[in-house]
Amino acid sequence: MQLYYGGHVVYQAASDEGVIEVVDIENTRSLHFGTYPRQSSMSLQSPHSLELSYTRAMMAGLLFQPQPKNICVIGLGGGSLVKFLLHHFKNCQIDVIEYRQDVIDVAQRYFNVPHNDARLRIHHGDGYRFVSDQFFTNGAFYDMLLVDAYDHLGMSASVEGQAFFDACFGVLNEQGLMSINLWGTDRPGFSQSMQRINRSFADQTLVLPVADKGNVIGLALKQKFNVSQLKKHRDLAENLDQQFDVGLPQILRDLIKQNISFLNRLFL
Repeated sequence: MQLYYGGHVVYQAASDEGVIEVVDIENTRSLHFGTYPRQSSMSLQSPHSLELSYTRAMMAGLLFQPQPKNICVIGLGGGSLVKFLLHHFKNCQIDVIEYRQDVIDVAQRYFNVPHNDARLRIHHGDGYRFVSDQFFTNGAFYDMLLVDAYDHLGMSASVEGQAFFDACFGVLNEQGLMSINLWGTDRPGFSQSMQRINRSFADQTLVLPVADKGNVIGLALKQKFNVSQLKKHRDLAENLDQQFDVGLPQILRDLIKQNISFLNRLFL
């Protein structure tokens, strides 16, 4: 194995859809798309744990929906979110949509994503088309929708338009929520995405910047909430974190700090 990104290459290939690399550094295995930033990371000793801080931040939705059963994940990557959910929610059903077949193959071969788990359905296709079809087929169905659809060039174009966010709103049930990974350093793109999300979700949104990272997690809820009431979730955050160990008490503090002001909420 050659040295690469400070580690050893386990797998490397290129296709019409781009470069894909798997690199081990000590106990951590990471997925790269031909660039230094990690698309996904996994502890070889604890494959279901969330290694990257932005993936832990995406679990902020557990503060509003602590027992998701029907879950949709757009963007598989190394399957970190999927493995975490399968480990902690024994009765869940997860639909995953990934547009790169080589990513699906690598996730199953190198990142412990299950091949034959009845709770997991992996769909090779376009995220917008999937949620749009689901809306017309099943209507409001999911408890939780997780969107992490980045590659080395940025967010996939089909999952950043108004029609996509409208479809996301439509496939969530009344207690459902969307958690989406956005790139906060691209201020025009971030502002545009949040404006579209606010339009689709009638301003029932929160933002959660990830400490020392460019990621900002957007939360969009079907249920009505008041930002000032987030403080009442403190006991819930402490109790849930004993089970999930993703830093929910600190996540809650950051949510309160960032969203108590309407101007801060919109980052404008």
